[in-house]
Amino acid sequence: MKTWFKRILIGLVVLVVVAVVGLAIFLLTFDPNAYKYKLEELVQQRYQRTLTIDGEIELSLFPRIGLSVQGVSLSEPNSSEIFASIDSTRLAVAVWPLLSNSFVVDHVAISGLKARVIRGKDGQFNFSNLVGGTAPVTEVPANPAEALVGAAETAAQAITNGSLPPRRSNMQIDIAGLDLKDGSVQLQDAISGMAVAVTKINANTGRVTFNQPFDVRLTARVEGGNPRVDANLTGQALLTLDPSAKRYAAQKLDLRMDGKLPGAEAKSLAMRGNLAFDGRKSALDVAGLEVVFQGDVTDPAAAATNVDASVAMPKLSIDPHKRQLQIEKLAIRAKGGVADGPFEFAVDAPALNISPASATGEALTGRVRVSGLDASFGLNGISGNAGELDIKEAKLDSTSKSGERVVKLNFASPLSLNLLMRSGALSALRGDVNITDPGLPKGSLQIPVIGSVTADLLKDQATSKINAVLEGGKFDLSADITRLSDAPRVNFALVVDTLDLDKLVPPVTPPAAKPAEGKKDESKPAQPAPAPAPVDDTIDLSALVGPSVNGTLKVGKLVVRGLKADEVGATVKLDKGKLEITSLTAGLYGGKLAGAVTVDAAQGNQLASKMSLAGIAIEPFLMDLAKRNVLSGTGSLALDLKTAGANAYAMKAGLGGTMQLRLRDGAVKGINLTQTLRELKAAFKPESQDETVPADTSKQTEFSEMEADLAFAKGVASVKRLNVVSPLLRVTQGEPATIDFVKSELDLVARARVVNPAADPEGKELIDLKDVTIPVRIQGPFDKPSYTLLWKDAVGAILKRSLENKLRDAVSGKGKNGESIDKALKGLLGK
Repeated sequence: MKTWFKRILIGLVVLVVVAVVGLAIFLLTFDPNAYKYKLEELVQQRYQRTLTIDGEIELSLFPRIGLSVQGVSLSEPNSSEIFASIDSTRLAVAVWPLLSNSFVVDHVAISGLKARVIRGKDGQFNFSNLVGGTAPVTEVPANPAEALVGAAETAAQAITNGSLPPRRSNMQIDIAGLDLKDGSVQLQDAISGMAVAVTKINANTGRVTFNQPFDVRLTARVEGGNPRVDANLTGQALLTLDPSAKRYAAQKLDLRMDGKLPGAEAKSLAMRGNLAFDGRKSALDVAGLEVVFQGDVTDPAAAATNVDASVAMPKLSIDPHKRQLQIEKLAIRAKGGVADGPFEFAVDAPALNISPASATGEALTGRVRVSGLDASFGLNGISGNAGELDIKEAKLDSTSKSGERVVKLNFASPLSLNLLMRSGALSALRGDVNITDPGLPKGSLQIPVIGSVTADLLKDQATSKINAVLEGGKFDLSADITRLSDAPRVNFALVVDTLDLDKLVPPVTPPAAKPAEGKKDESKPAQPAPAPAPVDDTIDLSALVGPSVNGTLKVGKLVVRGLKADEVGATVKLDKGKLEITSLTAGLYGGKLAGAVTVDAAQGNQLASKMSLAGIAIEPFLMDLAKRNVLSGTGSLALDLKTAGANAYAMKAGLGGTMQLRLRDGAVKGINLTQTLRELKAAFKPESQDETVPADTSKQTEFSEMEADLAFAKGVASVKRLNVVSPLLRVTQGEPATIDFVKSELDLVARARVVNPAADPEGKELIDLKDVTIPVRIQGPFDKPSYTLLWKDAVGAILKRSLENKLRDAVSGKGKNGESIDKALKGLLGK
């Protein structure tokens, strides 16, 4: 017995010695680099990617499986472009824990990680086939290379999918620590056009174990062109990750950024607090969260400087599956400066608890203060439940002031919300608009308003009905809006009895220049007055691009910028930035208007107008339109004009088209041509020079008919045809004959001819001018033109006519020979 025991013991010792010697020989002779090319081949076969390992693979198998490699890169699928690369990496895996189904990794060090993450137009990421694009591998690896590939795939699936393959679903992962130095990741999205690079990434962690908190510290640089960003990022937190349960938490979170951010220039952006997210329930819990921003908002739509904003949220809990929402002591604050002055914004929600059983809460209040505006809003009387949330009163009060005009708004309505169906309604909207202005006829204007508004975000639509009493008449507006989340599509109908936009929205007048302050130093020469600040006449029609609008409007009486019209009707269509106003009709200054207007904001503010006005009184029309009393009469006006431009000057400079004017029984204001001819004829001498007389609005040249045809090009109108008829005169166009709307100047030669001196009681004084063409040049600015009678061009014809008349008078009465002498004189004078 002892002999057999001794033999067995000796055999076991020999077996152990042989095993140890064999293992030692294996460790001393195993070369992992012999499998490098096999590993690269397997990666190519499985993922259609090129794996390149430039450095040597260093591997140790006991007591830890240690791996160290340098110069590793992986290409994009079927491409030579690099997807990711690592300068060097080092890690070690304990052997014995693997036997108990635990994956224990010693400290992991990665240096020089570079990766490019791209989402294509098909919505697929460029790493998709690494984390789920291939069937799971369950066969036993044939060699160490296959084992390494399988391990890499398993790790990728664990990180991205939150679970290991089924046969290892209960494996515990434990990493002593991760150290990442000088990493960079490029993020590109072909769908949104985003292109952002996160560079200079340095991160380190404490012990990483799933479902156990661990420390993380991070610094990086974020740069990009779309959106424009160039900022520093630092952060630290106590993270808890449980990918298999899709639970993630960040305790003691502290993130900070500074630099250029999308739409802002941040001196400091900080977020601190505790967050927890349950991916299976889509539940979010927030505790002690605070977000603070200091800097400038550079977005043109909300530009502001020296902004100091904060959001404090001691508690927020959202659980969509249980339909629960809890908010405690939410406070939002912001202040800074905008173009018109300082602004302040505040919102407070002390408490709100919503569940399927009930809804309770304290009043939500808010306030906005900015130059000329002070508005407050609130939600009071919260009740109901998560299915039907009822708010007794949603209220808005505001006061705005511009110059001497004060506008007060006061609106209130019950509000019902269905958070599950994402719908809401203001069922009984009531309020008043009160305008106080010394310029109003009675010093004030009050507009009572009632209506309703509903919105359904699931259906992406809303409806609105507004009824008001405006100057004793009705104001009814109904609108249906669809595609709220995209480019809104609006259908509306507006019916108004009286709409005076000059009362509701008066034109903005520039502030008067302030006189210089301080005592004037008489010993110093007077300084020239500073040049006035340039007026910004930019025409911004960008709001037309995006929404689609179809509707009709009917206005009984309309006043806009002084123009008065009645029985106005039109069809409105807006699509892709092009506004079309068709079937436009109106009663206008005793006549009728018909036509159409188009504005294309998407094509450089192109404007086209084609209108006909029949039977209008031109004098009050021009007085209200241009504030100029230059022409009177009744008749028709036909316009076919086009232009384009980003500002008023460009609009005038691009004006082109035609205009036809037909008037009867009117007058041209500024000169009495008959009187001027009579006065100058009385003082006429053969050596007389051209005579210039200033415009005088108290004088006028009457006519029985006027016809004028104008052609516009680059803002300058050329008079192609002019025919003014009166019993005494005929006037036609000469050369030049232009009206420059860009410079607001005219240079027009009118060819005046006396046709019937007897038509004027004092016409005998003009008998010598009969059938003589006298050019009259009208020059100068629109508001102060001058009239020059070009006598030198007509002096020969005047002398000839005068001599003819005098000789005829002298000899026509000498008996029977008078007629023959008269004929002779006509032959002598060339008549």
